[in-house]
This record gives sequence, C-alpha cells and structure tokens, in this order.
Amino acid sequence: MAATHADEGSDPIRAARAELRVERRRVVDEREAFRAFRGRVSSIPDESGNADPTDPGTVDGFGGAGGPAGVRGAIGGTTGGAGGTASPGSRLVAVRDAYRATVMSVPHYEAEYDDTYERSVAEEFGPELAYALTRTDCFHEEYKRSLLCAVETAVQEREAFLDAVESEIESVERAESRLEPIRTEIEAIEAEIGGGDEPEALGFGALDACRTRTEALREDCDRIAARRQRVLADHERRLALGDEIDLPGYCYQDLNVTYPVLAAVGAVGDRIEGLRERIERAMARAR
Repeated sequence: MAATHADEGSDPIRAARAELRVERRRVVDEREAFRAFRGRVSSIPDESGNADPTDPGTVDGFGGAGGPAGVRGAIGGTTGGAGGTASPGSRLVAVRDAYRATVMSVPHYEAEYDDTYERSVAEEFGPELAYALTRTDCFHEEYKRSLLCAVETAVQEREAFLDAVESEIESVERAESRLEPIRTEIEAIEAEIGGGDEPEALGFGALDACRTRTEALREDCDRIAARRQRVLADHERRLALGDEIDLPGYCYQDLNVTYPVLAAVGAVGDRIEGLRERIERAMARAR
C-alpha cells in the first residue's frame, strides 16, 4: 500500500481542498441566484411616475454602503419608517418575493448569512437602494435601473471571487503534487541510513551523499513556499476582502491553520532538517 504521509502535513492540504470545494459551490450558487434574480427583476415593469426628488431612494442617492447614517439606521428597523412601505399590490413586493426565491434560497443562506430581506439587500446593494426597495411605495424606473446595475455588480463580484477560488484550488493541488515526491525521497533516505537515531552502517561518503540529497529537498521546499507566497500576493492584489482578511483567512477560517500549504511545507521542512542533523552527527563520528 502506498504511504499517505499523513504525519507530514498532508492533512492541512486535504482539509484546505475540502473547504475550497465547499466555497466554490457556494459562490457558484450565489452567482446563479443573482443571475436568476436579475432575470426576474427585468421582467417586472416599473411603476409609472417619477420618484420624488426628496425621496432618499432616488437614483442620485444610491451611493453604496457609505450612505448617510440616517438612511443606514432605517435599514433593518421596524416596518414603516419615514418613506412608508410597499402596498400588497406594489411591484416592490414582486421584487422582494423574487429576491427571497433566488438569493435568499441558496442552500447555505441560513448557515452563512441568516439575514432578513431588509438586511440582506442593504449588505448587497447599499443602504440607499435598500431604503428604496423596503421603505417606499412604488417601484420607480430609477429604482429598477439602479437595482439592475447593483445586481450586475454582485454577479461580477462572485465571478471575480470564483476565479480567485479556482486559482487557489490549482495552487493547493500543485503544492500537494510537488510535496509528495519530497516525502517519498525523505522515506527513501531514512530507509537507506537505517531506522536508528544515530545511523552507523554507512560510511562517510555515503552519508555525505545523503546529506546532499536533503539539501536538494530543502531547496525544493523553499521553491514551493516561494511560489505559494507569490500566489497569495496575487490574490491580495486581485481581491478586496477587507483590511484584516485575505483569501486564505476567509476560506480557511474553520481550519486550525490559516495557511495550510505553508504549514504543510513547514512540516516537511522540519522533517528534512531533523534528518540532516542525524546524518551530520553520524558523519562526525565516521571521520
């Protein structure tokens, strides 16, 4: 039976791959849900008349999540509010029902978000547009146009994040495939020098050759780690997840390590270092 090398840091990588599979599925589900919502909104006619220019939900007020504090405070509050609420026959109700049937119906919604409709649209589209959708009376043309733009942005954000997750999956799998032969070579060297703590059977020349092999393995690990660092830097440039979190921090938050590939490389490196020290002690005695 082939060795699994589970004690040499492969577990963090396997756990990372499992987390990435889940994350990829969730991002795809969300992207498709927003696409479906976009299609439903497109088929809902806007209601005649122009929005009141004093209404906080008019198109000029849709500025994303950095809106006025008073508007932000209205989102997620009690039903009613200064702008009123949509009547049962309003097309804003159709928008709400479409959102609940698509975005809020992804399989992981409750576990991941568990937000109300009001809170969810505020998080996704910003407080001003959320106010227009939840605290006004009619689905004005301006609202529909702004909503479709915001939904398109949500789709694009999921697509960008999906690209990053796919890149992360590729990077993790590449690292795993390159660590495996290093582990195999470590085991071959250990078998050659014997299982004792202080190998005695080999002569100085054979031990020196084994030490050279460990140095080459150490260099291989360094190259894997360096490539991994470049991938992480590329993720950071491409994504804006926040000042205090990066892609691994987000994807691997349920794991024991934030950087599982580097943890696996470090575990293999520690074993190489321990093996090299054993060999050098034996070389010192063999002189």
